[in-house]
Amino acid sequence: MLLPGGAVLLVLFVAVATLAVPLFRGRLLRLAEVRFRGTWLLGLALGMQLWILTIAPGPRTPAREAAYVATYVLAIGFLFLNRRIPGFWLVGMGAVMNLAAIAANGGVMPAAEHALARANLPLEVPRFFTNSMPVEHPRLAFLGDIFAVPASWPFSNVFSAGDVCIALGAALAIHRISGSHLLPSGAGQFVGLLRERSYRRLWAAQGISNLGDWVYALAVAATLSDRVGGPQLATSLSILLIAQVAPAAVFGVLFAGPLVDRRSRRGLMIWADVLRAVAVGSLLVSPAPSPGHFYAVAAALGLFGAAFQPSLMASIPNVVPRDRVVAANALVAATYHLAVMAGPALGAFLVGALDPRPVFGLNAASFVLSAALIVGTRLPRPARPDAEAAPLRDLREGMRYILVTPLVRGVLVVTGIVMLAAATKAPLEPLFVRDVLTPQGDFADRARVLGMITTAWGLGMLLGSVGAPALARRWHREHLLPASIAVVGLAVLAVSRTTDFQTVLLAWLVAGAANSVGNVSYESLLQERTPDAFRGRVFAASEAVLDGSYLAGAFLAGMLGVWLGASGAFLVSGVILLSAAILARAVLPAPRRPRPVPAPAQGAT
Repeated sequence: MLLPGGAVLLVLFVAVATLAVPLFRGRLLRLAEVRFRGTWLLGLALGMQLWILTIAPGPRTPAREAAYVATYVLAIGFLFLNRRIPGFWLVGMGAVMNLAAIAANGGVMPAAEHALARANLPLEVPRFFTNSMPVEHPRLAFLGDIFAVPASWPFSNVFSAGDVCIALGAALAIHRISGSHLLPSGAGQFVGLLRERSYRRLWAAQGISNLGDWVYALAVAATLSDRVGGPQLATSLSILLIAQVAPAAVFGVLFAGPLVDRRSRRGLMIWADVLRAVAVGSLLVSPAPSPGHFYAVAAALGLFGAAFQPSLMASIPNVVPRDRVVAANALVAATYHLAVMAGPALGAFLVGALDPRPVFGLNAASFVLSAALIVGTRLPRPARPDAEAAPLRDLREGMRYILVTPLVRGVLVVTGIVMLAAATKAPLEPLFVRDVLTPQGDFADRARVLGMITTAWGLGMLLGSVGAPALARRWHREHLLPASIAVVGLAVLAVSRTTDFQTVLLAWLVAGAANSVGNVSYESLLQERTPDAFRGRVFAASEAVLDGSYLAGAFLAGMLGVWLGASGAFLVSGVILLSAAILARAVLPAPRRPRPVPAPAQGAT
């Protein structure tokens, strides 16, 4: 009953996952050996839901709503007590996502009209309290029941992104416990990572500053939209983007890379955070910062971020064992995607409840907290003393290394093409929503749909991040990278040829997961195959290539949107991505090591 609108679907999914265990050489008897803690919490939660929804149904009242929310709290408590069981972390994440949507909507799960219509369910509000129903002005609608099993299929119903996590987590738990060979194992790599003190501090620092950045981005957009009206708003936002990305690309490749390899990476990250805190804090000096002030702050964030990010990525192999580099990158990526999903929503709440100025202060404070965490890290000194510093020589050495190293050269070319395609697609999503998915809808409808498809991509990115270490144990990263790019390309092509909202949601979920696996794969390849003395310059060059490709793709998107429309531009983006996948398979060198052997299936992720 912990799957709003789809308890039967969960039961069926779990049943199919269980029946598949023997097919993949697992032993079902191992499931009987699992010992759960706090089973009374789950029993009480299920009993309360059964009473509220079935035995004693009644109208929607505050008492019923509070009791229903309480069932989720009890169930999450049970999952927390059993968090070491493989897959339960994913079930718990789904339960938390559902709880957030239910609590935000007064004790019920908001169901999207398009999903109810596709499942042929009533669109009117029911007389009796039910766990999923249409809500007139839903909050966190992207976490509600936005997916549907069509009415033409058996057991048609609606379900949420949280339900997807619950179902996948349950299947993961069943196959891992039973020793099935269906799903590769991460062998507890995330748990082991958090025992590494320096990595733990770096991970927390970037997570806090990323969340602050996305909250800040919403506050800036809201401030500019309030002061700059009409077509000028799009121009202002474009200038803001260029002001941050363009200087970062130039500074990163010419100056930041040699600095990262020559000076203390810890010191560079600390100073970058402090200077970014000062830049954002300067917005508090004036009661009404001008657009020019925002552009200047954006340029400062880009410049100092161009020193921080290569320092962080170059430092990860210094603070974790070699066999956990992939997991370390995946955990950093997962927290980044959580910030992308939660930051704008949190920013909207804070701007509405407080004011943009306190939000600017919070972002400045996040940089200060990040710097304080990094102070406690231990990183090795540069390979060469600073007395030997020769900036131009260091730059030439770095460029020469990149050009003559097939793997590094190939990764940078391929990721640049991928970013070009991604930047061609991303700016046109609002146009695609308006012209293709909601041609008759109003502004509120378009905003909800855009939020839903963005959430589907973000959820896929999150799932891909946490699944990357397990996949990397079974397949070489040189093979994972082109495969993941191809999956994204096929998903974008599918979306370019459809007007069905459900197809877009599922395609973006798959594409997001593949995109995240590809990101973790290329970052790990560069970290593992690049000597420490060159790693800063390589990652600075990588960031510069991505920034340049993003700007080029954004300009290309404007032209393609006018010439071909959103669907046509998506078609071009998909073709570019598939071409990049073919190129990656051709230019990346063959893996050096033997094919990895999957870890024992009993290990927890």
